[in-house]
Order: sequence, then C-alpha cells, then structure tokens
Amino acid sequence: MIDITFCRMAYIKPLINGVMQVYRLNISQIGIPHSLYADDMALIPHSEINRWLRTIVTLTGDRHFPFRITEFLDVANINVCANWLTSAPDLSITFRRINYGMSCFHSSGHYVGRQSGHILKWCYHNAFTEDVTDIDALRVAIMFTQVLRHFSSPAVDTSNDDTPHGFQQQGKRKTSPYSPLMVRLAGTNIDVEEAEAWFGCQVIAGCEQTEVWFDTKLLLLEHTTSVEKNREAILSLNELDELVNMPQRDDPTKALYEVVNYARYYGMPTVEHIANLLALSPQQLQRRLQKLGFSFTSILAYVLNNIAVHYLLKGYAPDDIAQLLGYTNPQSFIKAFKRVRGCTPNEYLRHLNL
Repeated sequence: MIDITFCRMAYIKPLINGVMQVYRLNISQIGIPHSLYADDMALIPHSEINRWLRTIVTLTGDRHFPFRITEFLDVANINVCANWLTSAPDLSITFRRINYGMSCFHSSGHYVGRQSGHILKWCYHNAFTEDVTDIDALRVAIMFTQVLRHFSSPAVDTSNDDTPHGFQQQGKRKTSPYSPLMVRLAGTNIDVEEAEAWFGCQVIAGCEQTEVWFDTKLLLLEHTTSVEKNREAILSLNELDELVNMPQRDDPTKALYEVVNYARYYGMPTVEHIANLLALSPQQLQRRLQKLGFSFTSILAYVLNNIAVHYLLKGYAPDDIAQLLGYTNPQSFIKAFKRVRGCTPNEYLRHLNL
C-alpha cells in the first residue's frame, strides 16, 4: 500500500505568492523549481507542501505568517476555474461548489458543512499536515472567512433581532468585515489573541478539526458583485480531464505515476528521490514496485513518455520537453521516446495528423 496524498500547485500558489510579496522571498529560497511553480495543475505530495511551510517559517521567523498574507488566502486567487467556485449567485451554491470542488485540488483535505440548529459549521480536516497543522488550519479558516466576507454586502437589511453575528441593526451600514460566530482551529501553536483580532470572534485552538461557524441565513446572501463572469467558466474536455485527474488513495499505480511526475521537476527522477518522497528506503520501494509488476526503469519510462505526449499535444518542441523531463540532452529524450513508442516525437505528431 502506498498512502500518499496530493495538492495542486494552483491551490497552494496564493500562499506562496503572498509570502514572496510580503516577505520579499523567491521560489528558489523556498525550494520550488520555476517549472513546477509555473504549472498550476501540477500535483504535489502533501509532505512536500509541509516541507515548504517549514522552510517559510525558518526564512520569515514567523510561524503566524498567514495573518500577514490574508489578502492572498482567497478562493478567488486559485487561477484554475476560480470564478466557477466564487461567482455563483449566492453563498449556498458557492459553499456547495467549494466543498465538493476542492477534491480536484486537494486529495488529503475533507471539506464539509455540518448544521446544528441555525448554525452551520464549515469543517475542514487533513490528517497529513504533520507538524504544520496550525499553519494549514489558519490558511483554510482564513479562506473560509474570506468567502463569507465576499457575500457580506456593505449594506445589509437586518430587520429582526436574531441577525447573524457581525451584522448591524436595520438602517445602519456594516462598517467592519463580517465575523463568524466562532472559529475552531486544529493545531496548538496558535496565537489565539491575534486570531480573535482577525476573525472578530471567539477562537479555540487545539481542536480535532478546523471549523468556521456562521448563521444559516448567510446562505441566502447574494454575491456583492456581478455574476456575469460565471459564463466565462467554461473548460474544454481536455482541461476538465486534467482537473479531475486526482489520484485516489486506493490506487497505488496512479500515486506512483504522480510521484514520478512530481520528481522530474527536480531533474531526472532517481530511485532514492522517489523512495524519499514515499518515506521508504530504496529497497522497500523496489519490492513494492515488483509486487505491482513494475521495475523502476519501466515505470520511469512509462511516466516520462506519457508526460512527453502531453507536452507534444500542447505544442511544445522536443528540445523543450527534454529539458522539462530532466534529460541531459534532446537526443537522449528522442531515443527514450522511440524505445517506448517505436517512433520519434515528430513522427508521432505526424501520425496523429494523418
């Protein structure tokens, strides 16, 4: 069994962008190759996300850095079909889209709403955050709250006394951002006082999962901006196929494929690098590959060849593909491609055009 989960670059990129801008860091300092950063659809093992977060804490000296980059921690900043997530006409549809849509971006995260009377608890759980649970919890709780604030109109009619917390009485305009009823955060290394100042409500740390509580009446709030952009959220079949192509935890072959795919951003994948990403020894990896009917050489050739076809269909030149896949020179790539496909990359393209 290979138990590994993934996160798309598009989902973590808002946090990376915020850190780079606020703390004047660059992606090389964090340990992210430029080609990986540029690929929004890239699948990243969650253990690597944890490593990046630790590096950011070391570089900034600030474990509570999410509070310094809150404007970036917004669903609207996820470039891959973000407007589909946030441009629904009301909060109810957006809430539903985010909860089931995030499975395409984040396989280790569980997003769900649980209702208790008039309170709706927006819940998030991730069992793969290791020692950065507090940072991950803050990131998601801030993102949830930003969504709620998007739907909190500057002038809300509150004609009865049981108005959701954060709204003023009828005839007055809301002068401060909407505050949830309560926020519960996974992780213990959290400055609760700072958290309460930002969320504007009671915050409890050290919880089993992260929860943002709000009144169910907010679900009927309409978007404060035009929903015309909703019509722009049209994906081609190829884009849709790529988006939903998230490995399931009970599919070790697909997980192996994506680990090799990730490793090639750092150069030609090696047994040692793949084993390290899977928290295995090279010998353990080889034995598990044998049980699945693979050798490391065969799965490496298969993965790189399929990625090469993906790039060819996108119009990349063979020389550029060779570099993206970690080959030392274009000739090595062409020979490797021909061993698997029986033709060169250019011959393959000519065949498709017949």
